[in-house]
Amino acid sequence: MSWYEVYLKDIEKKGTLENYVDDKIKNKKVLINLIKKYSKNNKLIESGSGTGVLSTYMASLGYDVTGIDIDKDILKLSKKIAKNYNSKNKPNFQIKSIFELDYKKNNFDVSFSNGVLEHFTNEQIIDTLKQQMRIAKIVIFGIPTKYFNQEEAMYGDERYMSYKFWRSLINDAGGMILEEKSMHYMNKRKRLLNFKKYFRPYPYRIFVIKLKNEY
Repeated sequence: MSWYEVYLKDIEKKGTLENYVDDKIKNKKVLINLIKKYSKNNKLIESGSGTGVLSTYMASLGYDVTGIDIDKDILKLSKKIAKNYNSKNKPNFQIKSIFELDYKKNNFDVSFSNGVLEHFTNEQIIDTLKQQMRIAKIVIFGIPTKYFNQEEAMYGDERYMSYKFWRSLINDAGGMILEEKSMHYMNKRKRLLNFKKYFRPYPYRIFVIKLKNEY
């Protein structure tokens, strides 16, 4: 099953595209607040935008957002989602690889992603982090950790690694960590209904990084 098919099934469960966006952002407040905190000039890039939910939502708040992905079908879907979302300001979606970021240095305040990097090898993660830290002053990314159940995976090739391992990759990319936060993918009500997960560490970790010698 392709990512496009995975997303279509997820959207179908929500009923409408606007419901899909609203549902997806409910439990991403930690990530969204960090993006707001570090975006001084309101210029953002989502590196690996998928359905563009975060790009669409941030654009609705008035941010200048570029969303990039290499999948043409998913980009068409993300444009459709943005078009149907109740907001005048829309993100600019482009076909581009996160390994070929040819933008100017510090062109963006923040490069952000969620649920992207865990699909790649160590070398690829280091590569794109280096490139993202070049084009953006701050890089913010969320990844599922070892506390995430394999059966909950969306696609199947996710790598669930420890905080320590991610810190090592960030260091190898020449980055320094400014903040770390945890985030859940379930609201409190759902966690109470799934009580075994309520007391487990939050499965998503968010890292805020920058180049070590950048001021």
